[in-house]
Amino acid sequence: MGTGREQRWDRRALRFALVYPLLLAAGFALAASAFRNRVPEPVAWLWDAEGGRAFASFWAYIVGGGILIACVGALLCAPAALLSRPPVARRITLAGGIGMSMFLATVLAAGLMGQVGLEDARSSHPDPVVLAMGSGATLAFAVVVAFAFKPDEQWSPGDEAALLAELEPERARSTFSYWAHARSSVFVMIGIVGIPLSLLLSLVALWLSAALTLAALLGAALLVLRVAVSPERVTVRVGGLVPVLALAPAVVLRAEARRVAAREFGGWGYRRRGRETSVLVASGDAVDAVLDDGRRVVFSARDPETAARVVEVLRAASGA
Repeated sequence: MGTGREQRWDRRALRFALVYPLLLAAGFALAASAFRNRVPEPVAWLWDAEGGRAFASFWAYIVGGGILIACVGALLCAPAALLSRPPVARRITLAGGIGMSMFLATVLAAGLMGQVGLEDARSSHPDPVVLAMGSGATLAFAVVVAFAFKPDEQWSPGDEAALLAELEPERARSTFSYWAHARSSVFVMIGIVGIPLSLLLSLVALWLSAALTLAALLGAALLVLRVAVSPERVTVRVGGLVPVLALAPAVVLRAEARRVAAREFGGWGYRRRGRETSVLVASGDAVDAVLDDGRRVVFSARDPETAARVVEVLRAASGA
């Protein structure tokens, strides 16, 4: 039986998900460098109906484009290596990530080819033939990957939980995880405010639009928690990925389930004031615990039953 980390990731799929976009980016940079003396300086990287409207040096275009291909491709492909995801979802994720990285390479190549032989990038437009042919090849390759990628059947967290429930039923009842998030109306409001402003700012500056979109996504992620509970450790992750709070139930002096108001702890999200730490996605049900070193931690629960279950685990492990 492997460790928890080994069970979480398919290492072969993860290596492919990280290496393929990197090799694609390197291939794009190598091929594009052959056109160094055939395009104007600076080159256009943003166009409108009249031609180029934003410009950068040739090497900034190549290096920035390569980094974009590698980073976006790796971020989109990596979840395909998570063993906790269903096989069909893993296939679609890998195909989508590879397709997006290839599409970015196609767009960058079309933009560069549209400037070959010109003296001024302001009169350039992306090459429609390169864009069309590259997009078709991207779609075809993504479909092939979706059918060719066969996620290995490996020991999964579900198998681990089933074995634990069979061998140690008491421990199994004390080992669980849950999601907690803000009300759906909060996410709707973030979308209503963020999307129109992002589209409006894209007419002024693309980077401002991207920054606002990223800020909206980060704000939404702060209002989603995943809490993993076991007799040895309780971990709270913001957005389901970033751990912001971890504690050992054995060091808990007092724990209770109660309803809290977020404003009492400084508001939503992760807050730390002196020896008090809170991770709240909304006002409502939460777990309130005091540790043996005097620290106080408060984090959201999904509902009253979940909060009571967490407190039961904390009290049983600590004898409180």
